[in-house]
Amino acid sequence: MNKLINIVLSGLLWRRYKFLIVTLLLLIVSILIVGQIHQDYVEFVQTTKEDTNLAMSFVLKWLSWVVLLVVFGLANHFFNKKKEKIDALDSAGNSALSRVLLWRKDKEINRGLGLKKVSKKAEKMPNENDQRDPFAELREKEKLRSYADFLIQSKDKK
Repeated sequence: MNKLINIVLSGLLWRRYKFLIVTLLLLIVSILIVGQIHQDYVEFVQTTKEDTNLAMSFVLKWLSWVVLLVVFGLANHFFNKKKEKIDALDSAGNSALSRVLLWRKDKEINRGLGLKKVSKKAEKMPNENDQRDPFAELREKEKLRSYADFLIQSKDKK
């Protein structure tokens, strides 16, 4: 039973933190490689007794470590932002209603900021860059009729 729990937890952790684990392993390997290259250079300088660039090698080693850490942090930061955005879209659902609500919300935000001022006619015309509004035809109708209206009308005709 413990092995099953270990396998399940490992799978869940891998699925959730795969990018972090892979980038962390790459960071550790790169830091070790930079350290090993620097150690080889220090040993080379000791054997040749020529220490003109030894101080610069330490500066380069520490600078490369800092660059690796910054790249690791930025990569994970941007990946997490992208993942949060995708999760937010998934949690909102993929229904037509949620897409319409998001579309209306974006439209209201743009209006509030004064970024987009369009006429009613231009607003009704579909834009190639925007997603198609699934309820556009319903908004253009003069009168909306329900199923009950159809039943009443069919009884009146008889």
